Amino acid sequence: MIRQSLAALAGLTVLASAAPATAQATDVNLGRFDGRWFEIARNPNNMQRDCSRAQIDFNASDRADRYAITVTCTRRPGGNIETLRANARVTDTQTNAKFRFSLTGLLSFGGLASQQYWVWDHAPDYSWAIMGLPNKSSWWIWHRSQSPAAAVRASTLARARALGFDTAGVVQTGV
Repeated sequence: MIRQSLAALAGLTVLASAAPATAQATDVNLGRFDGRWFEIARNPNNMQRDCSRAQIDFNASDRADRYAITVTCTRRPGGNIETLRANARVTDTQTNAKFRFSLTGLLSFGGLASQQYWVWDHAPDYSWAIMGLPNKSSWWIWHRSQSPAAAVRASTLARARALGFDTAGVVQTGV
């Protein structure tokens, strides 16, 4: 777990230097964004290389514009379950579409292990959302269902592509 956290920190440091693009989502209703999400697609990344199922719990904190994030990953081939905890803070209260996630625990000292994430788009009913880094180098499609229909997967992936995300090496998860 520490090895992976250190790898995440290294990745966050490299990604933090990239120039951001404009966020697409402008109207995130945080009350509807709260809750459990399942990752259904993402671009390849070292941190999740052998993660077969990721579940994200996004829950409001007792402080305004603050959230507790818990990411649970089932690792292949043994099926070990790993949990990563982070705090999130809304960094753009006009749109509620930009967050700074900071790891909790040992690596949280001084905010060293933190990264900006943006909500690029979401369904009107909040059944799916596309999250990504400001520079679009990493992205995730979250869904409220662990196994949405193939047509839903295809349409959200097409939306990510239309937003300018590189979907050539997409990793389909939760199938």
